[in-house]
Amino acid sequence: MNFKTMLLTTAAVTMIAGVANAKDFTGSLFLPSQGELLSNTSIEHGRLKDKYAGIDKILVAGEELTYGVTDNLSIFGAIVNAFDGGEFSNQKYFNNDHNFAYEVGAKYNHNFGRVLTQAGLSYQTFQPASWTGHKGVSSDWSKMIEAEVQVGYDMGNGWTPYAMLTADTVIDEHHRPINYSAFAGVHKTFDKFAVDTGLRYEYDHDGKIGNYFHNDSTEQYFWQLEADYFLTDNVALGIHGDYYLGGDDSEINTKYEYTIGAQLKVLF
Repeated sequence: MNFKTMLLTTAAVTMIAGVANAKDFTGSLFLPSQGELLSNTSIEHGRLKDKYAGIDKILVAGEELTYGVTDNLSIFGAIVNAFDGGEFSNQKYFNNDHNFAYEVGAKYNHNFGRVLTQAGLSYQTFQPASWTGHKGVSSDWSKMIEAEVQVGYDMGNGWTPYAMLTADTVIDEHHRPINYSAFAGVHKTFDKFAVDTGLRYEYDHDGKIGNYFHNDSTEQYFWQLEADYFLTDNVALGIHGDYYLGGDDSEINTKYEYTIGAQLKVLF
């Protein structure tokens, strides 16, 4: 996800340099060392076609900054904005192109030889009324917490298979659904680029898909992919996306769902 993609692509002709053996800062298990700052600027478009509501579209841009407090502990903050105009969204938000959400958190890495582990905790918030209008909507802020754990294995030669589990829930409502996501995949580092791919499983015990609530649980399966090219030793430009493979969501009856995006990662 990156507004400057076209500009950076043009500039890449003069920026591209050999980066053999450079540090790969694109994987989810990476944390910046003490005093380093990692910036991830992104933009993505999502599209879902279901049986009842037709096509639901969204365009989101975001910025995440991760700072190394120590070599193993990092804090991060992120802001995202959903855009309402144009052909990439459904034009359903009250504030048009000013629909913000925020996240702050921390992550900790600990390695046991070739076994890599990471644990993270974050707080997320946004104001629903600022997105959809105040009529019939509470002005309270929605608050969520998310916990995440990862385990990987450094096989050498740039190969790192890994697994990730996340869980999130609201913390200020009587009705508190818990959503789970599990991912299993592999990260591969090459001389000038890196690839990350695998399968993601999502489980929602309240049957919530997008903005739709149901009484039953839902299960969904996605294939996801990220590819990054190292423009320099500390700048990477890439693409990412996922695609719905199937699941138990008969009340929505998803015909297809996908996300495509681009990102610019810079390590300072």
